Order: sequence, then structure tokens, then C-alpha cells
Amino acid sequence: MASPFVLVTILLAAFVCRGTAQGTRLVGGWQKATVEGNELFKELAHFAVGQQVGDREFFDTVVEVTDAETQLVAGTNYRLTFKIAESTCRVTETYTKELCRPKTEEVKDTCTAVIYDVPWLQQRSVTSFTCSGTVA
Repeated sequence: MASPFVLVTILLAAFVCRGTAQGTRLVGGWQKATVEGNELFKELAHFAVGQQVGDREFFDTVVEVTDAETQLVAGTNYRLTFKIAESTCRVTETYTKELCRPKTEEVKDTCTAVIYDVPWLQQRSVTSFTCSGTVA
């Protein structure tokens, strides 16, 4: 007769395989989100570009959020893809989405940022920010 440990292991493996085969998401995994109409995604994308000063004279600004994924951890990670353009605000000024409008209609780049948000602690940070170097 099999030991209780072996039986529990087999049952757990069967449960995980069944859930994966049915398309259920694993806890803690990235989940696709609907971008359209979600103001939080726009707010988070603007937060991410507002943190990027580097060697530039003007902030970039968000033109359009094109893709979003969420991941529940001890808070929420948001992986956002968005198009940017150079804004009218110098990096010596305070960035706001209302004031830092695009200089032109021309999209400069497509970027992806991961923003970690813990609202109950009022903590938000950009954990990664990369741009493709090409406009998509």
C-alpha cells in the first residue's frame, strides 16, 4: 500500500495538471487585462514615465497604453506596454499627465514598464522600464 505522502503527491500533481489543462491561471502568474477604459493603467504608465529623467532635457509622456498584465503578489505588479512622445515639460519641472502634453503627434517609442503597487501602504515603484528603440 502507498504511503500517505505518495498519495498526497499524486493527488496534488493531478490537481495541478487538471487546472493547467483547463486553462486556469496559476496563482501569482501574469494575467492579461483589458486596457480599454482602464484609467488606472494610464495613471501607472504616466507614473512610470515621470520617473525617467536620465540624460534628457524633456520628459516623455504617454500617448497610448496598448497592453496590460497584472500579477498579484504582496501588492500588485502591473506590466504595461505603451507608446510615448516627447513632452512639453522639462525634467527640471514636476511631471503631471495634465501639464506634460506631447510636443507633436509623432510617437517616439514603445516602452514596457513594470510598476509595483501596494495601495494600502501608499507605496508605488517602477521595477523595470525598457523601450524598444523602434516605433510599433
